[in-house]
Amino acid sequence: MSFFQRGRRRRLTPLIAGAATAVLGLTALTGCGSGADGEVSASGEAEVKLGVIPIIDIAPVKLGISKGVFARHKLKVTTQDAQGGAAIVPAVVSGDFQFGYSNLVSLLVAREKGVPVTMVSVGARASDDPVKDGSGQLMTANPGIAKVGDLKGKKIAINTLKGINEVAVASVLKKNGLATSDVTLVEVPIPNMPAALKSGQVDAAMLSEPFITVTKGQGARPLPVSYAAMGANLPFAGWFTSKQYAAKNPDVVKRFSAALKESLQYAEQHPDEARAALNGYLKLEPGLSDKVTLPGWNPEAGKSEIAPLAQLTVETGLIGSTRPLDELFAQ
Repeated sequence: MSFFQRGRRRRLTPLIAGAATAVLGLTALTGCGSGADGEVSASGEAEVKLGVIPIIDIAPVKLGISKGVFARHKLKVTTQDAQGGAAIVPAVVSGDFQFGYSNLVSLLVAREKGVPVTMVSVGARASDDPVKDGSGQLMTANPGIAKVGDLKGKKIAINTLKGINEVAVASVLKKNGLATSDVTLVEVPIPNMPAALKSGQVDAAMLSEPFITVTKGQGARPLPVSYAAMGANLPFAGWFTSKQYAAKNPDVVKRFSAALKESLQYAEQHPDEARAALNGYLKLEPGLSDKVTLPGWNPEAGKSEIAPLAQLTVETGLIGSTRPLDELFAQ
């Protein structure tokens, strides 16, 4: 029996999974909270550390930092990479990060378990095209896979289990008469997915930009399994903090929310600058940032727009009801 046949939800081989530490620098996630972070100085400036995922979605924040948006709101911001929302949530609750970026499914799952997190702002939206979504698109290089039904019995890479990529895959499989038990889901860090696809270690991978464009250059093609396939322009990720931090530092949260909104709107209105910002933290090949598909960054969204995603999360079996959505927005 092969490694992949021993379970439907597994981590990929140590060769690939072990590279995550070097690529993403996760060691600080296991440490204690960093004393001074989040404290407000006599001048009113607050130092805050953000837990982020090294993907295209966070370009507005990188752009906002470089353009001094956060500084104008008296915020000294640093960022630290992590593999996904499932890793960032506990780090925010423990105080290692004051704010974090996560897919909304991971936040809903956390609230279901009683983890005290609260929403600050929607961070990104899906596109309106199920085969052209820069934040979540299933790619395959397997010539035997031409449609969703061909995924039966195949290995699919997602960055973390019990997150939005599992919901995205499960919801589209269901529409096509399949279940997650018909495929094998394996965890692979997103930056490592192109290599996993190219080597044939997985048959398909749920990717985000710029890695979608990278795999296209290697001969991969999209399948209609994506964030957009769950709903056109669907909000799928957001910025959050712990309820404890929000209660203790309401002014900092208010300033961060305002700076974040300004940064998101600026990126939405200045896509060329957002593309340029990608080169500062993703180390892209020359010209690649000009080809990637950007997500939507309109931050104006509430519970009603996120409700469809919460319902799909229930149907996937990751939460028991949509109650965590109300709790996530409760102040």
